[in-house]
Amino acid sequence: MENQIFSFSRFGAYLVKFFSEYRSLRLQFLILTGIFTAFMCITGGSLSFYGTITPAMFIFAIVTATHMGVMFNPRANKIKFLLTPVSQFEKLLAMVVHLYIVVPVMFAVSIFVAQYAAMLLVALFSLSLPQFRWPYAGIYVDTSALGLYVISYTSGVAFYLMGTTIFTRHVFLKTTGLMLLLSFVFGALMSVAIGMHAFSVGAFAQFENFEIVNNIGGNFLIVMSVIVTLLYLGIAYMRIAEMEVNETKK
Repeated sequence: MENQIFSFSRFGAYLVKFFSEYRSLRLQFLILTGIFTAFMCITGGSLSFYGTITPAMFIFAIVTATHMGVMFNPRANKIKFLLTPVSQFEKLLAMVVHLYIVVPVMFAVSIFVAQYAAMLLVALFSLSLPQFRWPYAGIYVDTSALGLYVISYTSGVAFYLMGTTIFTRHVFLKTTGLMLLLSFVFGALMSVAIGMHAFSVGAFAQFENFEIVNNIGGNFLIVMSVIVTLLYLGIAYMRIAEMEVNETKK
């Protein structure tokens, strides 16, 4: 008997359907490649990884996540989405694959193409031979900050994917507002906790143990990010499952 929650063959067929119906993907790739090509022509073939690429990819991903709400809004799209013969987990997993795998790969390929397109355009307009370089030669990645970006990307995109299952109108604005509110509350609670700790142990002791606390804090941040990301995705899954329950009652 076929697994009702996940099946490789069924999920593979659904991915093919999912991306065949994602008709704007090619246009998005062309637009991104054009933008990166223009940047590289202006900057001489270099791009700032944390100044240009990562902010662009994060914004692109969260906008894409909120746009996925068209799958179940309006109601006609929701019924079509729910009647697709795959499990709700597989439907959510297809969205996750798109946001966490397809989007980064698309950016990597887009930058690769843009690099050589920019070299050809510069050579064409300067009437000289193109100066080809190794792929991604103009991009420097500081690996010490890469982990923090990955954490921010995974949790942030999961939060906006959750938002698209909660809100039906103005999803991006409402999800952003909710994120700012939660960030303010969390920041206030953390400030109070740190202040109380500093008051209880004294400033000297706090400075003396700063390195140990910093290392513990880094590991704690990673663990909390994984937990929070899974929580957001879990809520999104429950919301999608709830849609099916609510529709059967109508």
